[in-house]
Amino acid sequence: MRADRLLQIVQLLRRHGRMSSAELARRLEVTKRTVLRDMDALSTAGIPVYAEHGRGGGFALVPGYDPDVEQLTSAEARALFVAGGLGAAEALGLGDSFSSALRKLASALPDHEHRLVDHVRDRIVLDGGGWHRDPDTLDALAEVHDAVLDDERIRIRYQSKEAAAPGERTVDPWGLLQVGTTWYLVATHRGRPRSYRISRISAVRRLGVPAYRPPDLDLRKVWERMRDDFRNVPGIEITLRIHRPRLPMVLRSLSVTMLADPRPAAGDPDVYSMQVRNIRAAAAMLVGFGSEVEVLAPDALRGEIVAIAERAREHHRSGGMPRGSE
Repeated sequence: MRADRLLQIVQLLRRHGRMSSAELARRLEVTKRTVLRDMDALSTAGIPVYAEHGRGGGFALVPGYDPDVEQLTSAEARALFVAGGLGAAEALGLGDSFSSALRKLASALPDHEHRLVDHVRDRIVLDGGGWHRDPDTLDALAEVHDAVLDDERIRIRYQSKEAAAPGERTVDPWGLLQVGTTWYLVATHRGRPRSYRISRISAVRRLGVPAYRPPDLDLRKVWERMRDDFRNVPGIEITLRIHRPRLPMVLRSLSVTMLADPRPAAGDPDVYSMQVRNIRAAAAMLVGFGSEVEVLAPDALRGEIVAIAERAREHHRSGGMPRGSE
């Protein structure tokens, strides 16, 4: 488990002092990239770990840091090693345990280091939510979380993007992932691993039977394969002429469906080509820019924009939605 590995990193740094990412990766039998992610998780969780760059550099704990980990309750230990810090712990119902665990660890620091930790905490706030996005509804997260920890099979009511109405699925939960502010359940359905966005789960029923979980399962590797498969879906090439002042806003709007960075056309700084996942999604994002964006290709995208605009015009010309139909 990742929590075990994070504890192991703390123990190694306490025992050996400064250690390079290569040495930690060798000891833990993981990649250097995994070590760097683990260091981010430790730092976010409040562990005073820092990096020294250059020849002879590496990672180390702040001198004098010597927590009595044995004093931590099981809930505190679990909360402490939730990657994502307090926000993730609160989403899982572990916010109070996270805070109390940090207080216990902080109490073991010398006074001058304790003041340094407070100094940093008063000046740095991490908020993965951003400005323009409403948080996901996480009503099902607590129940799914308990089933994941108990390795118990569940039945969920799930609204997929493709379906008009929610459907029910019996799944074996493997784990939870937080990507930005979005939570996903990774579970097998009919023997195949899939990801389910928590905000689209409207009901959870625990079935009282063990979930099948391979003994050598590496959840991070499963997620990385699923993510890579998603990213490798063949894209659709589109070409746009964009009014220069609107370029940043257009690219931000399309970012959720773009598969790679846009490419400017040779000889025309206003023309860009890019790969998108879905013509309909791209059209819905572009239609609001009106004449400030011209679709040069493909015809399907141009036709979808025209269709959206005509449906909107007809809808509002006829007076909109009749009363009582909401």
